[in-house]
Amino acid sequence: MVRPYPAEWDLVPYPPKFKALTLQAFDVKGSPNQHIYYFKSQTGNVVDNDAILTRLFIGTLQGLAFEWFMKLPEGSIKNWGDLEKLFLTHFFEDDSEITMPTLLAMKQQKGESVKAFVERFQNMVLRCPSGMTRPPWWKYATTICKFCS
Repeated sequence: MVRPYPAEWDLVPYPPKFKALTLQAFDVKGSPNQHIYYFKSQTGNVVDNDAILTRLFIGTLQGLAFEWFMKLPEGSIKNWGDLEKLFLTHFFEDDSEITMPTLLAMKQQKGESVKAFVERFQNMVLRCPSGMTRPPWWKYATTICKFCS
């Protein structure tokens, strides 16, 4: 099997008395920046080793995120910083301000379930500085879904 990191990293042992951590999974639906932050906060004081950090991080990737990792070219990761940069570059998080026109312009994507669209819409609403509550945005989400069906 081809790995994007050095093959010898698989031979690096965990520290003595190392207890496996329960780490939050990433499946491309959440924030990549938050995922990195949570990962570092969980492993920061426990592990300071590129090989172990990389192997632990791989274990947090699910679905499309894991598929992305498996497609990385051989030798593309030489240290933890490389993996972090590749991850954040690929799963770019749009930090632009969310406004009412942005929300109203959202459309259900082809093949996207209504539930997935509403969840995506809700996530955008949470980033909206106007602090909209459920009744107004819910009406817009259901109206947009009706037009897309």
